[in-house]
Amino acid sequence: MPSILSDEDKQTVKRTVPKASNKIHAVAVAKLYIAYPDRHRWTYTGLQGAAVLANDLVGNTFWIKLVDVSPANRGVIWDQEIYDTFSYNQDRVFFHTFELEDCLAGLSFSDEKEAKTFKKKMDDREKNAHKNTRNKPFGASMGGPSIIPPSVTSPVHPPIQHSHSNASSQRSSAIDTTDPSWQPLLKELLAMGITEDQIEENADFIKLYIEQRKIEEKIADERKAKAPPPPPPNAAAPVPPPLPPSNNAPPAPP
Repeated sequence: MPSILSDEDKQTVKRTVPKASNKIHAVAVAKLYIAYPDRHRWTYTGLQGAAVLANDLVGNTFWIKLVDVSPANRGVIWDQEIYDTFSYNQDRVFFHTFELEDCLAGLSFSDEKEAKTFKKKMDDREKNAHKNTRNKPFGASMGGPSIIPPSVTSPVHPPIQHSHSNASSQRSSAIDTTDPSWQPLLKELLAMGITEDQIEENADFIKLYIEQRKIEEKIADERKAKAPPPPPPNAAAPVPPPLPPSNNAPPAPP
């Protein structure tokens, strides 16, 4: 995997994470590791590409997205929303870790300079966020952190597509623009420079995106309401191997 993205790779990232609905803060070549199923050992997921830190201008949240820049051109092969209590740690200059729902995850960067820039942009994301994102309770997530078993990608929300086909204008819009509940979102989209025609053309995608987030919010609320299971009896609990003194993450992979 190259240590520096080519111009063609950069164009792939821009097409996959479009400027109309995202603001890209950092891009770096990386591999994705998880501490799963053994939480004391890193497992390579087989996923690698351009790690992108992006401000989603539709949902007004931040995401880490892994974009495939190989000839297969599979688009976003993994993503993680930066949720309310998200903690991003630099275990090594080239290896950064963060917590998913069931395990730790790590990004192993090909280039240390890119890794340092990515970490700085991550730390400064709040002050560099779009004004609409800053006005929202920062980092609030509609859903919990994703579960990433090896070689399985998480679903991505549908992007706004800027198609100029007349076909969409010939069917009724999926969004009732007279519905007061839609007005805040419509105003945000218009403020970002997205025209009414583009909103109309992409009504199905926008509605699907909102409905998906409502479902994720409901699931997150149910998880919070559910009490955690009691700890196992001490006598039956196996003695885990010692952890490194710095944090709960396994040592960075070579």
